[in-house]
Amino acid sequence: MNINQDQSSKYLEEAELTLLAAEAVFKRAKDERRQLWANVVKSCYDCMEQALSSALASRGEVIPREHPAKVKLFINLFRPSEDLKQKIFFWLGRRARAQYVDMVGDKLYVPHELFTKDDAEKALTDCRHVLKKIKEYILNHK
Repeated sequence: MNINQDQSSKYLEEAELTLLAAEAVFKRAKDERRQLWANVVKSCYDCMEQALSSALASRGEVIPREHPAKVKLFINLFRPSEDLKQKIFFWLGRRARAQYVDMVGDKLYVPHELFTKDDAEKALTDCRHVLKKIKEYILNHK
């Protein structure tokens, strides 16, 4: 295995573990009626981004540090379907809100108050879809 394949494999392994963690947090939130939905959303986005990085590494690309740059490079190289692009951009747009308390004007945004169980379920569904598709891209673009 060469260094790019090894890096790609490790990113994919991390993506799968991050999805497992998101599923575990979702189950606990549901079982204990805890407001952990933002944590699920953030983990799902992290999983998607690790999968994107896996695809980029499989092509020998240097992985950008900036989140939007990583997404744009993936899209330019792999030309994914509109549906896949929309899912990735949708969650990229929610990443920071799922992670940080933010003050905009006089309004305070708190992650655990912004996201619902439905948001977390959608994030998990989209994450599974994105991960599956990216695995296909990696296999088909070797």
